[in-house]
Amino acid sequence: MRGQISLEFSILFLALLVVVIVSTMTPGMYGYKKTVEVSSASLGHAALSKLKTNIDMLSVADKGSKKVVYIKSPPAEWEINGRNITLKGNGYNITTTCDINLITNNNTYKTNLGIINVSLVKYDDYVHINWS
Repeated sequence: MRGQISLEFSILFLALLVVVIVSTMTPGMYGYKKTVEVSSASLGHAALSKLKTNIDMLSVADKGSKKVVYIKSPPAEWEINGRNITLKGNGYNITTTCDINLITNNNTYKTNLGIINVSLVKYDDYVHINWS
């Protein structure tokens, strides 16, 4: 009878295995939407921060300076209003204020998940943003 395990031990082991599987599977199934929202908001914050940093660097440059910025953007809507940039996504709304006035050809720009190309040009007292 060497190498055999008792019936009680095998039942306890199987019960523990079932508990581990159920406890790791349930939050994953029901918490997926929230996980996607949080990761999208995090990506949006990084994208907005990158754009603001490049605008602030360009604001102290000479008139006529140009910069092309590639930003990994979540599915969201970018809005430019005066000195403010707002990123509205699924379940989040992030706003930042720049040091210089902002002008754009379209005040609202919608993006899908992907990399967007933003062209920045410094003029006298404003930065022109061209979405492409």
